[in-house]
Amino acid sequence: MKKYRKFLMFHPSSFIPHPCLLFGAALSLAPVCGLAQPDGGLPGSFSRQGVGARALGIAGSFAGIADDAGAVYWNPAGLALLIKPELTVNRITLFAGTNNDFIGYGMPFKKIGAVGAGYLRQTSGDFQKRETPFDNPTSFAITSSMLQLGWGITLPAAYTPDFIPGQISLGLAVKNIAQQIDTASGSGAGADAGLLYRNKKGLSVGVVVSNIVPPSVTLVSKTVSFPGVLDIAPAYTRVIGKDLKAALAARTNYYTGRFHPGGGLELRYLDNRAAFRAGIEAKGVSMGIGARLSNYQLDYAILLHELAPSHIISFSMKFGMTAAELAEEIKRGMKKLDREEARRVAHSYYLEGLNLAKSGNLTAAVSNLEKSDLLDPANDQVEKKLEEFKAELARQLNRQVAGTSAILARQQYQQGNLLVSLEHWKAVIQLDPADEEAKLAVEKIESRLGSRERELLARTQRDIIDVQLSQFLARARGLLEQGLLVDAVTEVKKALQADGDHEQSKLLLAELNKAMREKADQLSREAAQAEGKKDFKTAIAAYQAILQMFPKSPTVKEKLKTARAAGSGKVKPELQKEAERMYYSAVDQYLKKQYQESSRTLSRIFELDPGNEGALKLKAKVEAALQ
Repeated sequence: MKKYRKFLMFHPSSFIPHPCLLFGAALSLAPVCGLAQPDGGLPGSFSRQGVGARALGIAGSFAGIADDAGAVYWNPAGLALLIKPELTVNRITLFAGTNNDFIGYGMPFKKIGAVGAGYLRQTSGDFQKRETPFDNPTSFAITSSMLQLGWGITLPAAYTPDFIPGQISLGLAVKNIAQQIDTASGSGAGADAGLLYRNKKGLSVGVVVSNIVPPSVTLVSKTVSFPGVLDIAPAYTRVIGKDLKAALAARTNYYTGRFHPGGGLELRYLDNRAAFRAGIEAKGVSMGIGARLSNYQLDYAILLHELAPSHIISFSMKFGMTAAELAEEIKRGMKKLDREEARRVAHSYYLEGLNLAKSGNLTAAVSNLEKSDLLDPANDQVEKKLEEFKAELARQLNRQVAGTSAILARQQYQQGNLLVSLEHWKAVIQLDPADEEAKLAVEKIESRLGSRERELLARTQRDIIDVQLSQFLARARGLLEQGLLVDAVTEVKKALQADGDHEQSKLLLAELNKAMREKADQLSREAAQAEGKKDFKTAIAAYQAILQMFPKSPTVKEKLKTARAAGSGKVKPELQKEAERMYYSAVDQYLKKQYQESSRTLSRIFELDPGNEGALKLKAKVEAALQ
């Protein structure tokens, strides 16, 4: 085929090749060197060759499917079907030094549809020219490229006519065409528009108007505009049996007064893990195969056209996990419940938690990270991120409560209820001490209050505080009698927050602190004795009890770590393995809110492996849930 690549061009007067002649000759010749298209002499024919081995395997009948990153090329409305970010690269290997390359990327968003970008580049080399008939030929190349930026969105149900039982997506793509032939170059901008209809019965129809704004390219003095193209592409997808899907697709392009029909079939096995494709059009027959593993997909197609076969290879990569994939991953991991699977499931929870946090759903994000923390208790990264999200969630809740209190305060002030308004503003300050509006409002209201109102307000506030103090101290004394010193301290601290000068609360707090120090000393002695007897189970329990009272004690933390290491060394490997298996069963029970069952499982775990770190962390959560 080399003879098609060599030609001689002369300007009638000077025997110098004219760039416009080069341009015209290249437009007519490049497609011949490519896929032998019937539109070979038309401007922009390089952009009609198609992209993606999957799409070309069914003869380009893809505008009615368009559910991957190649949608920016085939039908920008299809970008709305993307469920996660996707990158795709594609190469068409022609012959005689001609290649067609494409790279595309799509990014879905929850509320504004999806955006995509694509870059198509075709290069043909080894063309030859002479300045005069007596000169040696020199080589030059032809390069054509197209850059696309697209957007697609599915119309809300409210904007879809009632007589249309399905979804309609719309899309628009702007593009820039650039061409260079030897030293002559030019570029022009244009746009494509697309529509995609889909219903629940598997029927879809794509309608695309390419070059709705036609690009015009000028080389030297000649301007050429690309023709408009109408593409109508119906498709029908049907489930065949349990693991097989079939998609039958067709299309008919209409341009320059002619229809260019084609069609193809795609068979997908096990959700596209394996695929076979075949298609037919006027140019010839196409066939292809594909394989997918997780987020990675590799496709190949061959186009058996009249000049020579063309080969297409595509690679696509998606990013992240959908909610359905995450649920399946967790379900699969929970069935096995060993350390490796648990870590993998924990990572899935962690990633989903990060995604939920990005979308603003911190409550669900915290829930997912708590599960991740239980399944992989040794992962400090998860614990750190969990504390960060909890703190931010608390701030959000405080802002929401403060905002509600501020609204109520303004309403009460407008109605003349100054005392009620004042209480609401003080509640705002408690939640957000830096709120300037609340501070100014308190000052303003207090300046308007008379002596009787001030006295009434002070008496009312004192009565409320006295009731709160009585409740806090009663609970604290009851907890003290039960030996729950840490919980008792929590109640006393609440009392002191209400009234920092309350003497009974101060005395009770001092009594509790003394009791905790005495208890800690006793436990420390018991732990030391137990370690001397190699009874690490008792020692670990004692150190844990001390840390419940004094959680920031570095000395006790170090002793606990040492005791756990020593205790684990004494536990037989088979018992550790059994404890590990039982731990994930306890986690599963806890996540299903079977707290009593989880508590009993934890008790058996501590009998086998007293130093099991995950079980210790889960125990605190189970006890809190039971209370």
